[in-house]
Amino acid sequence: MERKNNSAETILNVDRVQKTYRDQRSLFRKSAITVTALNRVSLEIQKGEVFGLVGASGSGKTTLARLVLRLEEFEAGSIRFHETEIRNLKGRNLRAFRRKVQMIPQDPYQSLNPYLSVQDTLLEPLSIHKIGTRTTRTEIIRESLEAAGLTPAEDFFLSYPHQLSGGQRQRAAIARAMVLKPEFLIADEPTSMLDASISFNIFRLLIDIQKKRQVTFLFITHDLAAARFFCDRIAVIYQGDIVETGTTEKVIQDPQSEYTKALIRAQPKFSFAKTTRPT
Repeated sequence: MERKNNSAETILNVDRVQKTYRDQRSLFRKSAITVTALNRVSLEIQKGEVFGLVGASGSGKTTLARLVLRLEEFEAGSIRFHETEIRNLKGRNLRAFRRKVQMIPQDPYQSLNPYLSVQDTLLEPLSIHKIGTRTTRTEIIRESLEAAGLTPAEDFFLSYPHQLSGGQRQRAAIARAMVLKPEFLIADEPTSMLDASISFNIFRLLIDIQKKRQVTFLFITHDLAAARFFCDRIAVIYQGDIVETGTTEKVIQDPQSEYTKALIRAQPKFSFAKTTRPT
């Protein structure tokens, strides 16, 4: 089900971005090898939509996410957030950008500090960005945990990651991403570490967050069935190249790229049945 976006405001514009990695020489290789992770990639994401980036492992999906988050730099092209080139952001402007753009990780166990309680994990970004007072921060943390489905929130304040189930850890990671009330969320394979029933509940949670808070999503996945369930539009990426872009149903029902056709053929038929997204 595609959401209507009457304003059609572009929130993220990726224009001909190039990213390469260079392997160092070793005893067995005299010269370094240059690997192209992204090859002049371009895409636009509109405010309020869920945009999927679909491809196999090593296709460049997570690399693009890291570039958007300014965790790495790129050699050529442009990435603009609200028409502002992110490579030019420094100091206070960069901090403001990182408050607006957050990430839900693939592996919450590795992303959550094992020495911090859930409360301290959510308190950290509030302290860094100087949001609220001691009293109001507690309320913000409670609200974020409850929005992520960890209720009653007080039962989880003093819990540590190893004391949580896999689904609870992912919900804690989502709460941490949402505690700053971002405009834009990057969800990098957010259910790949979870079983099917828990994954479905996490998807329902993300849909609920998007609907209530009008957050824009970049959803990274290798699974076309998950993209069909969650995304308004998708781009298919193969070896650093965007090979197809369009509304989710159009791409799946009438794929133009041979790689997209191969992804569809590889999808288990029982998981690729038409599914209605919860409303």
